[in-house]
Amino acid sequence: MVEANKSGGREMAELRFNIADQRLQYRGKHEPTELTKDKVATFNLRHREVLDFYGLELERGTVFVIDDRVNNLSNLGEFRNKQLRQAVILASALPAAAVMLHGFGSLKRYPKEQQNSDLTNRLKRINDRVAAQVMAEVLQITTETFDVGEEVVIESSFTEGVRVKPGVELGSNPTIPVGALFGKEKHCKVYGHALPAEVTRLTMGSDVIDGTGKTVKGLHSSLTALFLTESGAKRHLPDIYVERWMAGAWFPEFNPHYTDLKQEAEIIAKACNVPFNKLSAFFLDRPRHKPAMDTLNSLGIATPCDKDGDLFPAVVMGLAGLEFPDGRPLNSMIGEIGGSAEWAVGVVPLCWRGGQALGMLT
Repeated sequence: MVEANKSGGREMAELRFNIADQRLQYRGKHEPTELTKDKVATFNLRHREVLDFYGLELERGTVFVIDDRVNNLSNLGEFRNKQLRQAVILASALPAAAVMLHGFGSLKRYPKEQQNSDLTNRLKRINDRVAAQVMAEVLQITTETFDVGEEVVIESSFTEGVRVKPGVELGSNPTIPVGALFGKEKHCKVYGHALPAEVTRLTMGSDVIDGTGKTVKGLHSSLTALFLTESGAKRHLPDIYVERWMAGAWFPEFNPHYTDLKQEAEIIAKACNVPFNKLSAFFLDRPRHKPAMDTLNSLGIATPCDKDGDLFPAVVMGLAGLEFPDGRPLNSMIGEIGGSAEWAVGVVPLCWRGGQALGMLT
């Protein structure tokens, strides 16, 4: 009996691991296309104002196609404008590059005896501020350059930094706040009142850095997240914790008040078309998640976890060819508890590419 218990403990331990130790590997579609000299020149011309602002120029580039599925429920709409589409990429890539250059691993520059929570939080805010500033600059410079007929106003409606966290500067973490507008001054002045019909209203969601704590320590899997949509969606959620269920495949809605973890896992496993021994459910490594992780592990479901960064899983969840070393994909979140903002920022792009999400206020 003792040996059986030990064996069971080992099996459960193998199902619970930090993604830093057992890293995701991508073995799926990966088709590189080198940009021609003409395309590189066109890119530099199209984004001249932004690139000149930072003294940058694209020398060469490669586009990697990892998924060629098309969402037939969507159309490009205003995003037929290639400058706008590429500006979204720039507004994500340049903040990440700025943090890599100036703040990645910044905690390591200080002696061990000075590396305390106060210093860590100060460095985190510096990285957040750098990323937010660069993202805002790229969006504002770009929207100011559009010709008549292509003009837009972008409203920030989903963001990570609405809530005021204890011990953090007034206004919470430095970020792009809800209600911020990007566009020509004459349009922003009349936004919500008499915006000309030819000016398109866009909604944006962002997390200027997901996993800020890992950036100052020089660790893995941090990212900058930004999406734009014409839907006019707003996040009508209080800024509190949300219990979350997500999957890379669509699953039918259920009421968590009347289901348990096993039933929820069965619904999501069926949607993902995998048995329990091929299902994974991501969690932040927090004491509040231990009961749920214990239950799921007892069912044979893996529970990969991380110290920071709960938006990252929603960005890659369900991507074909993305697997842990044991061959399991990153399928889902089942009963994970985190901020409503991170949930909302991740849900929109996840659902757009065919996934599903539910959230319950805690």
